[in-house]
Amino acid sequence: MDVGERWAMYDGLRGQVPHWHPVGVVVEAEGPVVRRHYGTHGTAEHTPLAPGTDTATLVRRQQEAFAERGEPVEWKVYAHDSADLGPALTAAGFTPGRERSVLLAAPLPGERPAATAEPRSGVHDLYRVRDQAERTWEVAVASPGPHATPYAEMIADGASDEGDVLIEVLLEHGLAVAVAWACADEGPFALVGGLTDDDADFVKACTDRWRVQGLLGQPLLAEAEGPLRESLRKAGFTEVTTVRSYHWRPPGTPESTRPAQFLDWLHDDGPLWDRFYADFDFKPSTTHRPAITEPVPSAVWHLHAHHRPVQDVPGRVDAIVRHGLLAATEPGEFVYWLDWQHDGYRYDPRRTDAPGRPPRPGLGTYPDGDYHLHLTDDLRLGTFGHPWEQTLTVWGPTLLAAVETELTELLGEPVRRRT
Repeated sequence: MDVGERWAMYDGLRGQVPHWHPVGVVVEAEGPVVRRHYGTHGTAEHTPLAPGTDTATLVRRQQEAFAERGEPVEWKVYAHDSADLGPALTAAGFTPGRERSVLLAAPLPGERPAATAEPRSGVHDLYRVRDQAERTWEVAVASPGPHATPYAEMIADGASDEGDVLIEVLLEHGLAVAVAWACADEGPFALVGGLTDDDADFVKACTDRWRVQGLLGQPLLAEAEGPLRESLRKAGFTEVTTVRSYHWRPPGTPESTRPAQFLDWLHDDGPLWDRFYADFDFKPSTTHRPAITEPVPSAVWHLHAHHRPVQDVPGRVDAIVRHGLLAATEPGEFVYWLDWQHDGYRYDPRRTDAPGRPPRPGLGTYPDGDYHLHLTDDLRLGTFGHPWEQTLTVWGPTLLAAVETELTELLGEPVRRRT
């Protein structure tokens, strides 16, 4: 498959509803346009517009949809798109950005280099030099760009079932001095999010690592201008078209946080687990029971509901806990859902599982094969599902007050209680 065929494949995916949805994102299709609503912002993309399309009406309808949510929106227009789309966006109040090149590179044969023990220099996968994670964040978010996808935004989207984020760091004397990132979540393509340095050697080292078939076997797509574009071309990329982003912001102040997010292992997931281990004396084990020192006040229910047959215990338990968390948390407060040794999430219970809002992330409350937790950042209240003891612990006075009667009616009297 040559570059032209690969680009035609990618272009054919534009405006399609994705097979997976990033956490906390609402995807809506309306005619040729697919909107992604992130809560804090949104994007619009489209399939080829049919001749005679009323672009002014099409644009106005998208503005109305984003205005209803108070979201600023980005709309990308490629060189081969309808000639009247750009003028229609400008006439509607969108601000055009700089034109940039779209570049494509095919996969490379070979295997990804083996990890180096305690590397001090050169380009390395961040997940092999985790001690540089905080420094990597600082370097990446401080980079002015422009980047196709800002680093913090990519981390917020996190991993998906079909891909992951790719992060490379350049070490000098053991310290990260440059960062490159990409996302392998868009079907058969990996998208370059950004590089903090346009040095040709750094660009080639990073993109070569992403292109090797032993890692992804996917072509790489990038957007760039100026020196970065030239470095990408030297690294084997071919320019296939140009693109310009148009931006529009409705009146009012958008939400400052997404309604739900993947937990970054450095800043959220790891530190929260560390505090839970310490404060609850958590001892994960298939045989150690109970696995935590239950706080005061708390109650523990057995999940088998032996006293009578009950249909859909997991669903009913989860519904009780979901309503309890709504009652027990403060407006704007996030709940954290943790799954031991797996990805975790944060979500606002008032901005998820509602019409027009994204679903609450995670696998619910019932411990189906692993420890599942709902808790607040300060650990003052939460639930702990033990998969081998088959119990549910609930702690915190406000949460207990909200769920105790219903859980007891469903599951029977608690098997343990601390007051």
